[in-house]
Amino acid sequence: MIETEASVLSVEPGHAWVAPRPHSPCGQCDPVHGCRSLQLARMFVLREPRFRVLDPLGVAPGDKVMIAVPEKSLLRSAFLLYLLPVLALMLGAGLASPWGEPAAVTAGVFALLLCFGLVRLMGRRLAANLRFQPHIARRVDVTVAMEFVRTCRSRS
Repeated sequence: MIETEASVLSVEPGHAWVAPRPHSPCGQCDPVHGCRSLQLARMFVLREPRFRVLDPLGVAPGDKVMIAVPEKSLLRSAFLLYLLPVLALMLGAGLASPWGEPAAVTAGVFALLLCFGLVRLMGRRLAANLRFQPHIARRVDVTVAMEFVRTCRSRS
């Protein structure tokens, strides 16, 4: 499980809207500005992120909670969104390459579009499966919550 701390914004029956706690720079890369990837991520955020998650605990607005996402769901999503379309494009172009470059380009684009349709269908099926949805794992006691400071992952 991959976990992150969040604040509950509002609740619905069986679900809660949460805002993850913003991560601060660890200071390992640059003592003043922190990690460059964090700066890039902040540049492209237009609004505060909000997520709808399963609420098996019955939390209330304002609660601090730990959100858990199964690693399997992240790996499967990454495969579906990144690896599968690239493989379809290369396979389509490779199979049609004996008939020339225009045929290879056409077959590659056709395979890519077909793969996008497949990804959409599989994504809907996975979204309906409760095992792959993020959920509230536990409440966080605000008086005891203290984060262990680790070094930047990009340096290890």
